[in-house]
Amino acid sequence: MRRSGEMAERSTERGAFGWAALAAALAVSVSPAALAQTQPAPPAPEAQQNDNVLLDADEIIDDQQAQTITAQGDVNVRYQGRTMRADRLVYDLNSGRITAIGNVQIALEDGSVTFAEQVEADEAMNVGAAQELRAHMEGGGTLAARAAIRHGEGESELRNVIYTSCPVCEAGDRPPTWSLRARRAIQDRQSRTISYQGAVLEVVGVPVLYLPYLAHPDPTIERASGLLPPQIGRNRRLGTFYGQPYYWAISPSQDLTATLRVHSNVNPLMGLQYRKRFWSGDLSLDTTFTQEQLFNSDGDTFGDDRFRYSAFAEGAFQINDYWKWGFGLENIYDDEYLRRYDIRGAGERRGPYIGHDTRLITQLYATGQSENSYSSVAFVNIQDFREQTALVPEVQPLILPIAETEYVMLDPLLRGQLRLQANTALLNRNDDGVGPFEGRDGRLSLSAVWRKDMVFGPGMVLSPFAQARGDVFSIETSADHFESFTRGLGLVGTEISWPFMRPGERFDLIVEPVVMGALASDAEPDPRIVNEDSLSFELDDTNLFRPNAAPNYDLWEPGGRVAAGVRATARGHSGESASVMFGRRWRDEPAAGFTPQNNLDSQGSDWVGAVQTDLGANFGAEARIRLEDETFAVQRIDIGVRAAAGRFSANARYFQIDNSLVSDPSFPNEELTANLGVDLARGWRMQVGLTRDLDSDINLRQDIRAIYEDDCTFLEISYTRSETQRGTIGPDEGLQIRIGLRSLGVFGGS
Repeated sequence: MRRSGEMAERSTERGAFGWAALAAALAVSVSPAALAQTQPAPPAPEAQQNDNVLLDADEIIDDQQAQTITAQGDVNVRYQGRTMRADRLVYDLNSGRITAIGNVQIALEDGSVTFAEQVEADEAMNVGAAQELRAHMEGGGTLAARAAIRHGEGESELRNVIYTSCPVCEAGDRPPTWSLRARRAIQDRQSRTISYQGAVLEVVGVPVLYLPYLAHPDPTIERASGLLPPQIGRNRRLGTFYGQPYYWAISPSQDLTATLRVHSNVNPLMGLQYRKRFWSGDLSLDTTFTQEQLFNSDGDTFGDDRFRYSAFAEGAFQINDYWKWGFGLENIYDDEYLRRYDIRGAGERRGPYIGHDTRLITQLYATGQSENSYSSVAFVNIQDFREQTALVPEVQPLILPIAETEYVMLDPLLRGQLRLQANTALLNRNDDGVGPFEGRDGRLSLSAVWRKDMVFGPGMVLSPFAQARGDVFSIETSADHFESFTRGLGLVGTEISWPFMRPGERFDLIVEPVVMGALASDAEPDPRIVNEDSLSFELDDTNLFRPNAAPNYDLWEPGGRVAAGVRATARGHSGESASVMFGRRWRDEPAAGFTPQNNLDSQGSDWVGAVQTDLGANFGAEARIRLEDETFAVQRIDIGVRAAAGRFSANARYFQIDNSLVSDPSFPNEELTANLGVDLARGWRMQVGLTRDLDSDINLRQDIRAIYEDDCTFLEISYTRSETQRGTIGPDEGLQIRIGLRSLGVFGGS
């Protein structure tokens, strides 16, 4: 009995050639993991004659009479990073056939491992066979088959095969969550597909779906053309529907997904999604279209039969180390199209400006950024479907363009920080003579902002600041008649804070009183300047100490103002934290253009405050509040809480705003959102959610979900109901079932 080193030392005429073929054939040809191989076949044997094979065995027998070489007892063969183990291995020098017998194990470079009782291959690697095969494949899947055969270089076959991506119980007393059985599986390397004949999907060992034929791309292929899992569902508007996507891998850098969705109540809907990646960036286009009348919540059609569509697109590209450019497209045929067909896409980030399902934004932009500078320019068009603008669609301008640039200089003056800023906006509307928003106008603003932070005395922080700004306006006062004029603005002031810190054994406490005072130049109201860029803002805890409360350029806060408040923070040594802020702002006189909605319509603002608590994964809360300046009546409150204990988890958010502060009548002034989850046994959990408009006393949304999830399976059964009404689309309810099987895809739809 002896052990051997490199097989190249064994002197037979075909020895090294045969053993090389052995290792390559076993590791490449007959492994079921190789059913997924897409790489070209290994080089011809002549090209491998110099590649050594390392053979290790308890005993090697060279039978010259039978023309066989036999290795037995803990046989271990290593070749080009691949390893094969077996109890016994026989190489027939006459036929070139290699046979591995008993506890055969083959490990490939990708980590997949194959087990078999017996494996056969010829030295040319054209035919490989294995019996009682088991394989742990890359990605965590497990495959077993009675037999595996490779028919030349183009096709491999598995017989009586079973596959699952779930963990397999070694004791065999519990079936996997799901498995796919098939009488026969074929991998075609030319078409790069795997097909199954007589396939059965089993769930916990119980057959639930029979498929006479099933095919999918080779699992090692990142992308391949073919049918995707369908979308199946039902609701009141569309009825029962079936959507079938087809994926076309056009090239390594682009693809197209086409989906045809048919409905029992209305005409079909076609969808196209195109994606392409360039060396400098990527773009995507997502569009749907149909030919149909309008229809209501019950699917009853009315009105004209027209071509209707939605279009969403985006692209982002790098120009150089500083500049990049991009675009975003959002456009739909009518305001109810997205809700009518349950289409998503509105409200996603496609550039610097983010839209909403009732306010879509199309933009072309360029941005640049470095350590001390930022620049941007954008051309923007807004498609507005809000109720208050439905009668006057021209209220939203075409922005051609809006641009800004900022450069920050450190230590340029008295060791402070100087910001040089430029901003311009050109707005264009149709001349319809409706309301204050009409015609064309433009503005150019140049400003310089200086600030310095310094510590003095007993730890006090003094931060003086100053700003100078000049505005140039060009306003269309009548049809094709423009007036140009200028405006000069400036302010000076300082902010003083005095932080106190008390270290503790369990937490540290910081209390910081803050006072900001500023004096700004007066700006007499000019009827030619219409406030368009500072309409939706509110003085709260986030901007209480801002020198100029107006966030943009059209509106200016004149005269003197003082803001005072206190900030306190407690930080636990184990990660917990809590903070509180409370304060108010005063002005020497009211200013035109400020409203009760933005909390700056009088000499004194309302009190504003915020509280935040984070005690780790089990509890967290935050609250923001606005109190009337004299009576302390609640003007606005927003509270959020999350908690978890044992199997239970919950989160809730409540907000309430005084009726006098609501500018949009469709916006609820009191709303509650709550979610409760509980973990049940063996991967099951339940979730209950509710969003209720407490002012109108209706449920905006309610849902109940039962969810099962493990390492390889996802199942969700949910019931949803909405009582909202917008246009002809009213209350709705639906049942949704989604099934996800790892490595096979997600099935189901709403």
